Amino acid sequence: MRQFIFIISIVLLITAFADLHVGYGYYQILRWCVMIGAGLTAYNYKEKNNALCILFCVIAILFNPIAPIYLDKNIWKTIDLTTAVTFIFTLTYGNTKINNGGL
Repeated sequence: MRQFIFIISIVLLITAFADLHVGYGYYQILRWCVMIGAGLTAYNYKEKNNALCILFCVIAILFNPIAPIYLDKNIWKTIDLTTAVTFIFTLTYGNTKINNGGL
């Protein structure tokens, strides 16, 4: 699980800083991966830290591929960067099952 979240963070950073010319399918896969990663992270924090649980639920809703939210490209770059930093911060400093080998 920890590696999955780390890979999502790296891909989000690349997406935020690089001017990628990829198809719509890339962003669909990215949305699915981020939504799943945020959902699992929110589940891990449900009893330990309600604020982080809510934050990751909001991230999961933002990246929801079933009912997508359409925003400007520059806004998405900011969201991608913020989400990547949030995931990395949580992996580094979060006291959860993710750091202790859970899931």
